[in-house]
Amino acid sequence: MNSCTPTRSPPMPEQILVVDDERDMRLLLRYQLEQEGYAVTEASDGKAALKLLRECSPGLVITDVRMPFMGGLELLREVKQLLPATEVIVATGYAEIETAIECMRAGAFDLIRKPFDIHEMYSCVARALDRYRLNASADLVRVSQSFFATNEFDRLPQAIVEGSQGIMAADAVALLMPDVQGRLAVAHASGLSSAAEGLLLCELGERLVQALPSDRTPALVVPGLEDQRLGSIRALGQETSLILQPLLVGERLLGVMGLLRRDLPRLFSKKELDRMAVLVSHVVLALENGRLAFQLAASERLATLGQVAAGIGHEINNPSAYVLSNLGFIREQVLALRQGAQVDLAELEQAVLDAREGALRISDIVRDMRSLARTDDESGGWFDLNEAIRSALRIARIETTRRAIVQADLLDGLEVRGSPGPVSQVFVNLLVNAAQALEGWTGSRKEIRVTSRREEGRAVIEVSDTGPGIPPELLPRLFQPFFTTKGATGTGLGLSISRNIVRRFGGDIEVSSIPGDGTVFTVSLPTRSQAEG
Repeated sequence: MNSCTPTRSPPMPEQILVVDDERDMRLLLRYQLEQEGYAVTEASDGKAALKLLRECSPGLVITDVRMPFMGGLELLREVKQLLPATEVIVATGYAEIETAIECMRAGAFDLIRKPFDIHEMYSCVARALDRYRLNASADLVRVSQSFFATNEFDRLPQAIVEGSQGIMAADAVALLMPDVQGRLAVAHASGLSSAAEGLLLCELGERLVQALPSDRTPALVVPGLEDQRLGSIRALGQETSLILQPLLVGERLLGVMGLLRRDLPRLFSKKELDRMAVLVSHVVLALENGRLAFQLAASERLATLGQVAAGIGHEINNPSAYVLSNLGFIREQVLALRQGAQVDLAELEQAVLDAREGALRISDIVRDMRSLARTDDESGGWFDLNEAIRSALRIARIETTRRAIVQADLLDGLEVRGSPGPVSQVFVNLLVNAAQALEGWTGSRKEIRVTSRREEGRAVIEVSDTGPGIPPELLPRLFQPFFTTKGATGTGLGLSISRNIVRRFGGDIEVSSIPGDGTVFTVSLPTRSQAEG
């Protein structure tokens, strides 16, 4: 099977719960609605209806107002609390304006007079279910958009868990993904009662995964109904219901979603597996897109290294020639000393110092390149922001200085939290972009300027050029993945990845440009206060 979506049964018909203490009325409504293709469940009063809610999770409740034990208005309020998306039509034989107002305030979809015209009822039912489906679809769209708005792969599990918890009205959600050994581990969770509960979900997920070759369907477990693939889930609690949903792309396992509800009135039902299946298709696509974006980010880092490689070779070649020249001179002086000749020791000492300076220059370049290429943990401690900027200036030096005059005015004492390598990558991208904007530009000034300052608890860094600028209609698209103004020579990922890096560290990046008068990129990052330092 090569589908990105899990195997599932055909969608179940829309569920309607009819609540009326008059048996003949219930039977009439049931017969008529079933003829229209709906799945109908009956209850004789509000209390009985509440017990059925957990079993059928109806999209619509049709209830009488006056009933023994629990009336329609009280039932309406309970339904809206337990299943907010479910629509409620209130049928009444009493023309009481106060009752109508109370029902509408409590969230009733409509109020219908009894005895009612069956065609009027059909129309009202159809409109109520249309709104139920529309709201459900809108919720799914919003959740899906939150997944795809998260371009950072490390934050995607959190977005998936939080979105899924809301859309499925779950008490707890855990996204389980394979670790380096291939065992399921909690990538992110919300609402778990303990770490032990997360471990138990991982264990149950492993049992589900073992059965995938023969059964790819999700597992639904409620009190009194267990899935043979999982065995007993009593450790989760006697009133707990569980959905375990495998996340598959073809035969490849991305992970398992675990969802829990912990009280009897709100147990998961088979009907909710349809909504879960739609949600999971978005989750799978988001995870695959996130994985691709992560790989592209690594490729973009390597592309940045490749882009400046020629210049780095030149940068290393100059000091290495300097070192070799001085070492040659030192060797000649040492040979002369051995032969008893007079040697100027001060000149010899200077040659040693010059060779050391050249070697240190090479060491600095190698360190800058290693820092740029690192992909280690980016949540480290405080570091000197200006060192990361100077590293970027050194790496991009050949690209920039052959096209423009480069000036840097950096305020000392700016420290930000994170890792210098990714921050250097941001400024290498901005510097190279500025240099490329100036290539072929016929303006009177060709300058690139980098400044840093402290402003209201943030470090503000500007990278500006005096190039041709960017047309106003293109500015809103600059940070979109794959958008480029460089034609076939650009990947369209540099600025998008740069913004993601800056946002990971709690900052942001903006651009302003005037056609014919250059472009300014402004990066802001939370900075360590001088009092903390």
